[in-house]
Amino acid sequence: MRTLALGAVIFGHWTMAAIGRDDDGGLAVDNILNTERWMWPLTWVLVLIPLFFFVGGFSNATSWSRVVERETARTGRTPSFGRLWGVFLRRRLSGLFLPLIPFVLLVAVAVGIALALGAPAGLTRTVAVVVVMPLWFVAVFAALAAVAPVMLRLHARYGWWIVVALSVAVVVVELVRIATDSSAVGTFNYLFVWGTAQQVGFAYADGSLQRMRRSTVVWWAVLAFAALVAVTASPMWPESMIGLSGERSNFSPPGTVPLLLTLVQIPVALLLRPVVAPLLERPRVARVLDVASGASMRAFLWHLPVMVAVTGVLLLLHVPFPDPGSGAWWATRPLWYAVLGLSLWGVLAGTDRVRRRAGSGSRPREARERAGSR
Repeated sequence: MRTLALGAVIFGHWTMAAIGRDDDGGLAVDNILNTERWMWPLTWVLVLIPLFFFVGGFSNATSWSRVVERETARTGRTPSFGRLWGVFLRRRLSGLFLPLIPFVLLVAVAVGIALALGAPAGLTRTVAVVVVMPLWFVAVFAALAAVAPVMLRLHARYGWWIVVALSVAVVVVELVRIATDSSAVGTFNYLFVWGTAQQVGFAYADGSLQRMRRSTVVWWAVLAFAALVAVTASPMWPESMIGLSGERSNFSPPGTVPLLLTLVQIPVALLLRPVVAPLLERPRVARVLDVASGASMRAFLWHLPVMVAVTGVLLLLHVPFPDPGSGAWWATRPLWYAVLGLSLWGVLAGTDRVRRRAGSGSRPREARERAGSR
């Protein structure tokens, strides 16, 4: 699900990029959904961010359990909660932030070079913002990982009531945001909405979610979907999960709509699991999935810089850009995906070599740590 969620984000961004020429022959960049409004139902299927944070809850819960087991085995007693929390944070956050260093450095250098070469400052800033925008994803995930040990304790004591409390908090915050017209108030919902998804992930980790009767899960999905349809049918919330011109984005900040989308996608995923899981256990499929899963977060980080670089090369080569939404534009999408996919694969292969070289010097230390844990 994590690989699927991140892959859907990449595919969505590559599809939404409506790059063409304006009346003066200059570069025009827009969102294809602004001109092809009929496509908005696809955003309910392709925006799988809720599943990413749901899986993040499962991952944080299992990582916490491993930290407790390893530290207890290493010291011969159960360490204090504060000590376990510190070990957990170091391991989770270092693995999350270390891959960001080369990404941020490269973007900063590229922006500096572009400005030095005389690139339009406004366009350069816009491209830079678009490229680093997905980092909000990482920031929220890091914040949720930081509070995961505390939320796991609350989950163990109160169970699904924490999900209910977070859901109510989401609605309250959004109502206050609407009443005060203050986007700052809405920022709390980055933690409340995606924290709800994480909390349900805890229920998956302890097995309580899987023990639900199938009929209960079906009703959960149906009622949540009905609520999502009703809310987006009102004039207060847009139908699209992607922010369009003239509309406020449902995800910036998130609120009731992303919460309901979360409560739809998770039960649907549970209902599909018995069908999908056996397919993923086939040896060939499993091998492909292992590779894709290992590269999914790095692919997520680099997919927009790759798109910007490919666009720049096409401009230098004077390759014509068809009008977004035209027949020629749709006909060239498979070639567009292929070029971007191969370019992204090249970047990931290159970063893999750098990682292997950098990691070769740390192997003795890692071996000592593994021996100490044993």
